[in-house]
Amino acid sequence: MLYGCGTESSEKPIEQTESTSTETNKGDEFKSQNPKSSYANVVKIDSHQEHPTVRARIDTDHGELYVVSKGKEAIGHVTTPSVLGSEGDFFYQGNYSVISKHHEEIKEIKELQELVFIQPSDQPISFEKISFEAMDVFLLTPEYTSSRGYNSYAFGVDKESGEAFAIPFKKADNVQETINYEKTSTPDNESEKLVVTTRNTEGQGDTLTTTYSFNKNSKQFVAE
Repeated sequence: MLYGCGTESSEKPIEQTESTSTETNKGDEFKSQNPKSSYANVVKIDSHQEHPTVRARIDTDHGELYVVSKGKEAIGHVTTPSVLGSEGDFFYQGNYSVISKHHEEIKEIKELQELVFIQPSDQPISFEKISFEAMDVFLLTPEYTSSRGYNSYAFGVDKESGEAFAIPFKKADNVQETINYEKTSTPDNESEKLVVTTRNTEGQGDTLTTTYSFNKNSKQFVAE
C-alpha cells in the first residue's frame, strides 16, 4: 500500500509532497462529470498527478487519521472570487482514501470519490475534533467556505480499542455521508449527543437544530 506517504512522523506537520509523477493536460479547463458543476466557471486546472499526496491529517490518541489522494488528481486554482473561495485558492479533485494508522497498522476506513478540496493553503488541513465518553469524532471539511454552511464527513475513533470508522448520518429513512452546518455554529457534544445547527437559506435565513444519537450497532448518528 502507498498510503503511508508523508506520514512517517506525527511529531510535526506533514509538508506538501513534491510530485514525481508525469503531469498531463497542463492548462486544461476544469471539466466535471456533471455539466452543471458550480466549479466550472471559477476554477482552472493547472496539472494532473498520480503521486499519492496527503491532503488532511490529525493526530489521535491511538495514532493518526489522514486523507491521501488515490489515482489521478486534478490540481488547479480558483480564478474568480465567489462563495466557493477566493482568487488564488488551491483546488484539488480526485479519489481519496481516509486512512487510520494505529500501532503501525494502516487501514483504509473510507474511500471518497470525486471529492473536491478548496483551501487557501497547499498544506494538509486538519480535522475538527469532538470528544464523547466512548469515542472521539473527527470532522473532515474539504472546502473552507460555502453559501449556506460547511459540509463535513465524520469519523470516529473508539477510545478503548482505537478502532477507527466512518460515521454516516441518518434522518428518517435518509442516510447521508455528510452533515451541513452553519458557519457560526460548529457541531458540539451536548449530553453525549451531537447537536448540529443548519441554516435553511442563504444569508440571514432561519436555522434548524438537529440532535443526533450515536447507534453503536450501525455506527451511525441517528436524528431524534
